Amino acid sequence: MRITFFGSSHGVPEPGRKCSCAMIEVGDNKYLIDLGTNPIDQLIDRGIHPDSINAAFVTHLHGDHFNGIIPYVNLLSWYFKNAKTKFYIPKIEAVDGIRAYLNISLSSNLREDLEFTEITSGCFYDDGVIKVTALRTGHIDVSYAFVVEAEGKSVLFTGDMKHVDGPVADFGRFNKDRTFDLVIAECAHFNGTLYCEPLITNPPKRFIFSHYSEKFLSSCLELKKMVAASVPVTLAADGMIIDV
Repeated sequence: MRITFFGSSHGVPEPGRKCSCAMIEVGDNKYLIDLGTNPIDQLIDRGIHPDSINAAFVTHLHGDHFNGIIPYVNLLSWYFKNAKTKFYIPKIEAVDGIRAYLNISLSSNLREDLEFTEITSGCFYDDGVIKVTALRTGHIDVSYAFVVEAEGKSVLFTGDMKHVDGPVADFGRFNKDRTFDLVIAECAHFNGTLYCEPLITNPPKRFIFSHYSEKFLSSCLELKKMVAASVPVTLAADGMIIDV
């Protein structure tokens, strides 16, 4: 399983850092986690045709995780008409908003054969290559973390968690009863050192901060020192590629 970070920034883009988006590759199969930026730009730069994207999974509907879906779906509707990406989103009514925008813009109508499915807690996707399980977070009324399993490995994408104490309230709960090969965690809403206790209690094999803000950057670096004996901590950057 290979993960490429298309966007590692937080609520707003920063120089060299776009909003949240990552691509997962398992063999020839490709998937997207969050669409805070338009992934087609990144795919074309890498010589990857949009037709090759099996599915896209969105943790929640805040713009820095979702706004890229509109230009993506727009291009799939009038140009990349053979792309069969399946979209999994937290609230199905968001499709009405996408359709309305495309109609107002007069650029295209939403392709009627594109599949949109509302996510529910538990395992909601299994194509025999990867399995994706949704875990509810306390970030907003409907928001999720995702556990992605493939090739005998498991990766936790925390998505955005509860404000102020997400590492304890949400991550501590997710990390309690299983050991992940990799955790990709946010740090835009709280002090990163709050991850310390759950990481020491049950350390994953690797831990990567993505979707981190400048405000909490020093706390991320402090956590790296605090848990150095338990788990390696890395800060993601756009374009970074991780093999799990």
